[in-house]
Amino acid sequence: MLGVLLVLVSVVVGARVLATADRSQLVWATTGDLQVGSELTAADLEPVRVRLFDSAGRYLDASTPPPVGYTVRRALGRGELLPDDALVLSEDGVYRLVTVPLEAGHFPPDLADEQEVDVWLTPARSPGAAPAPAPSAPADLGGSSPQLELRGAQEVLLRVAVASAPPADAFRSGSTTSPVVLRVRKVDVEPLLSAMSLGRLDLVRVPRNAEPAVPAAVGAS
Repeated sequence: MLGVLLVLVSVVVGARVLATADRSQLVWATTGDLQVGSELTAADLEPVRVRLFDSAGRYLDASTPPPVGYTVRRALGRGELLPDDALVLSEDGVYRLVTVPLEAGHFPPDLADEQEVDVWLTPARSPGAAPAPAPSAPADLGGSSPQLELRGAQEVLLRVAVASAPPADAFRSGSTTSPVVLRVRKVDVEPLLSAMSLGRLDLVRVPRNAEPAVPAAVGAS
């Protein structure tokens, strides 16, 4: 009788351990590289089973329909899990191309198309001149921040894509500036143009791995 009881207990305990161990879930992942401004199609996504633990809420559940028609607001690599904060509705994701003249030494020398950059402003001040009104600029791609204060370098836009990098011979003709074309949301055009009129702009490249990493324990069950 004792032997039977021990067998039953071991079966129950084993079942509980297996149930606890299977904490994986289906989330959407990309099937290829996606650039900023890309509109998602069903072919761009596939469901994958992973363990996310405390990060589960950051990624789109693949038990729901794929977010077809949404616009990608930052570059995504092939096989990358799809975070919900990387998407905007198409009507909010209308992009414009803005040409920004930049001085030598104020953008990465190896800047390339489709890289992501942060835009910074260093206001210009004339001796005795009153400060000009600062533009209202979003702190990130999802909202707006308080107006910029003219107290030194400050962020204007974060994580915008380079649509056209400057040519390698940009300064050989004696020009003091080189054009860089940025792809920005329509709502970000005004703060960017305002910043251009207030002083010198710098582009700071965003590392490809700047997005918080998925926990190391992620893996198929």
